[in-house]
Amino acid sequence: MPRSTSVFARPVQFAFACALALSLAGAMSACGAGSSDPKLSGMKCGGEDRPQLNCESEFKYEGRKIEGGFSLAGLGGATAKTDESALRAIDKETEQYAAQSRRLCDEYNKCVVDKEAYATRSENLRRRMSKVPELYDNVKSAKDDDERRKALDRAYRELVPDESRRELAFEFSVEAQKPSDADARAIAAGERLPTGTKVAFSVRPSKSAYVYLFQKGPDGKVNVLFPDARIKSRNPLAASSALRLPPAAGASFKLNDKDLGTERVYIVASLEPVASLDGAIDKAAGGGEATGALASVTRTSEGASKPGCRRALELDDGSTAKCVRSRGLTLDDAPVAGAGTAPASFRARTEAADSVIVQVFAFEHTT
Repeated sequence: MPRSTSVFARPVQFAFACALALSLAGAMSACGAGSSDPKLSGMKCGGEDRPQLNCESEFKYEGRKIEGGFSLAGLGGATAKTDESALRAIDKETEQYAAQSRRLCDEYNKCVVDKEAYATRSENLRRRMSKVPELYDNVKSAKDDDERRKALDRAYRELVPDESRRELAFEFSVEAQKPSDADARAIAAGERLPTGTKVAFSVRPSKSAYVYLFQKGPDGKVNVLFPDARIKSRNPLAASSALRLPPAAGASFKLNDKDLGTERVYIVASLEPVASLDGAIDKAAGGGEATGALASVTRTSEGASKPGCRRALELDDGSTAKCVRSRGLTLDDAPVAGAGTAPASFRARTEAADSVIVQVFAFEHTT
């Protein structure tokens, strides 16, 4: 990767640091204003004397410099394509914050903005940029890939504004009604469901998304649940739109006594269509075996705990890598913005700058 041209690669000029030191009554000396430098002498703004801020003062994060920005945070060759995109987005935003602070300082000195507006705007910039040292250190000092991707995801969400982030949130529910239950309820992964249990699935993306669902029984056979030509709903599913499988009101799947053991449901949600999955689904629907990307997805739970097994499953090239793990971050908090409020078996969202979620939901089929 070429050396970043991030704002961190050179001394950063942040005049908004001065705003914290000045009192609106006029004590500017802490910021270099009121200096003997004739260029910093005061001027009249609306009849009021305004000492000038030194916009060339160097601002260092916690008294130190950060060289190379997040793009050179020691990720090296282990960085996935999506990670690289996230790093570039973070560096771009921080450089824009630096440019905004310099422009704000210049506008203050030229009487374009008043003291109150300057104090408010500079504080907002300072508050966001004050997080940089900790976020950078978390990424750089991460001990393994899991820790690093979480640190990068946090930095991406803290420093890149909502409107600029590329992300998708997803809710998935498995509703089960055991023979002894009066009603169906959402179940958690790993629950034991006896033969005769009625099961239905529900998916809900936060944005318009392409959704793919497969089931793999203990015998290894793959059953494509969605997309299905018999179901009126088509990809992409609308934002916040719930799809129930089976779709008919009151309909459900029923666990028979033939496939006891671990049942796995594989879920893929993507902001773009996944051509390799579409092709593999067509083959599997005709009675063929899972191939290409479909075979990769149904191996997601295998080897996930192996050292060095990364989550970077490249679905667009039909990868058949032996080491494949889930993709996206599972959420334990309240429903994400734009998603539903119904009980969910799990919630997930894409990692930093990613567009794909790949998750596995497993339950135990017992007698």
